[in-house]
Amino acid sequence: MKPPEEEELRKKMLAMAADAVRARAQQLASAAIAPAPAASSPSQRRKSPPVKPPQPEFEDVQLRTFDLSTNNEPVVVLMASARMPQQRGAADVQYLLTLVARQDINGDLHKALSNVTDLQHLDVIPRMDLIDAVDVDGDGRGELLFRKTSDVGSAYVVYRVIGEQLWALFEGTIGE
Repeated sequence: MKPPEEEELRKKMLAMAADAVRARAQQLASAAIAPAPAASSPSQRRKSPPVKPPQPEFEDVQLRTFDLSTNNEPVVVLMASARMPQQRGAADVQYLLTLVARQDINGDLHKALSNVTDLQHLDVIPRMDLIDAVDVDGDGRGELLFRKTSDVGSAYVVYRVIGEQLWALFEGTIGE
């Protein structure tokens, strides 16, 4: 892959990742008990411009690209940690993200997996770390090997990418 192509792919993946992190942050915020917002007059509500959603700040971004089926439709895996800009008094949360997408022949990305968790919720949503692409069944097609880490241990998972989905071929049991 040429550097300009890689940079364009990285921008697209980070945009998808930002959407996933914002969705998870919103989900966590809605689950928390928040004070009721102050009442505003009808004139104040009409004049406010549309609010641009906050952008997460990404760190430790790793982007890997594989041609698992040797058909020139790459599978792209992005792993990163992210932080959302915080409101006053809100706790600082570090999100751990793994995003898998398949690029079609037209260059469009199709999300196959979005895994966003944080250190306080590893019991509910384990962290997914890509190990590498492997051919576990010897059929000439590659699969993705991940380490799934929760608050009680870790296990390995092997996924095959079919279309816009990941299918588990093997999934170890966490904590054993």
